[in-house]
Amino acid sequence: MCGRYALFKLMDEIDHFLGTLEKKGELRPNYNVAPTSIMPVCRVNEDGNRVLEDMYWWYMKWLPKDGKPNFKYSTFNTRDDRILDSKMWGKDFKEKQIRCIVPMNGFYEFTGPKGSKSAHYFYPKSTNFWGAAGIYSKVSPNEGMSSFSIITTDPNSMVEKAHDRMPAFLHPSEFDDWLNPEHSAEYLLDMLKPYPVDDMETYIASPQVSNSRNNGPELLERSTLF
Repeated sequence: MCGRYALFKLMDEIDHFLGTLEKKGELRPNYNVAPTSIMPVCRVNEDGNRVLEDMYWWYMKWLPKDGKPNFKYSTFNTRDDRILDSKMWGKDFKEKQIRCIVPMNGFYEFTGPKGSKSAHYFYPKSTNFWGAAGIYSKVSPNEGMSSFSIITTDPNSMVEKAHDRMPAFLHPSEFDDWLNPEHSAEYLLDMLKPYPVDDMETYIASPQVSNSRNNGPELLERSTLF
């Protein structure tokens, strides 16, 4: 699962990391990104160029009459082992280019009882950013804005201590393939692997992360070691 992540540092280098040629929206640091947040996501436009644009973090297949997400028919995570069989996105994943890349500096997972949860922050060693595999839809509660979901895969040995799923991260050398509309669904799914544990670090961050209304650099202050 990936229910919280952070995107806050070296914001001016995101375009270089993703290879985007166009930017739509304003980049703002967010230390506690929660579902329904509006965040920058990379996709390929009609001209075949990578663009970075704001999207709503809660994938919606269609818009209910009241204009609000129907949580039964929408989601912020997509399991890699169910994507082809899902009625929500299986057909589109096979036949359309709905893939995207979600940039982040790290992500959180929680352990412990309600009211006393520990926020485990995971981040990469060798790079400042991760690019998570995602899918997007042209539908969202905000007119003219797309919505997205982060694809999850099996955890590596570090993340499994906190959760049984983790975001499916792509190496920058895989970005072209992931966004290429010519590749088969089976070929793309084979790219989704647990991130190498030897290129990750983790620590316990502030317990204030558990409240999605909290936001700021103080959330990333170390608490106790994992």
